[in-house]
Amino acid sequence: FSTNTTPKWKLAQPFRMIAHNGEINTVKGNTNWWKSKESMLKSSKFTADELEKLLPVCGDQLSDSGNLDNVLEFLSLNGFSLPHALMMMIPEAWQNDEQMPDHKKAFYEYHKTIMEAWDGPASICFTDGILVGATLDRNGLRPSRYCLTEDNRLIVASEAGALPLDQSKIVMKGRLQPGRILIADLKEHRVIGDQELKDTICSRLPYREWLDANRQTLDDLPLDERAGISLDKKTLFRLQQLHGYTKEDLKVL
Repeated sequence: FSTNTTPKWKLAQPFRMIAHNGEINTVKGNTNWWKSKESMLKSSKFTADELEKLLPVCGDQLSDSGNLDNVLEFLSLNGFSLPHALMMMIPEAWQNDEQMPDHKKAFYEYHKTIMEAWDGPASICFTDGILVGATLDRNGLRPSRYCLTEDNRLIVASEAGALPLDQSKIVMKGRLQPGRILIADLKEHRVIGDQELKDTICSRLPYREWLDANRQTLDDLPLDERAGISLDKKTLFRLQQLHGYTKEDLKVL
């Protein structure tokens, strides 16, 4: 069952595409952001009438894992590969990584404009019947260990030693690191590592070109030197109260 919830059958895991150890801390914001975008959704896979029947994608009675599963399934049914959709939803820490290749950074930068991160702690196993994999959120606060035996059995669990194994038969083992993805492709009969997988996905489309040609930041907008509002202290205080400002906001943030 999901952690920190009352045990109910509708909350039992796995869901349709994922099994999740952890909790999505940003789920209220994520579901609200998703609702705000539903009126703009377009699909090449569903007609307008069919798309209308699928809404709302997120449910008020679902757990954080259930809503993540719904959105992931929706993206998958609309043509995104599972790893691509998960990289959109649960990105690795890319903003300040100076060693990350530009094509990979451009991928995350581009998708940041489409979807806000579903932030963990999250250790997620996923499958569409062909790809079976696991990913860890960028904070890495949930453990995830894996090993591959010489008879091609891949075992992923929160701890090493979850199953009794002959150590002499293990050909590969390791720890899934923050923001990383591990895939077993049942069609190609091989395990695909994080670097190969992300290089393939991030190189498919010219994300950097699209960003350079279309994105505008606040710094790109002209500054109007005449713009400015002066408020007396009483009005300012009333507006700060109205918009939920606290002393901590003013002092720290």
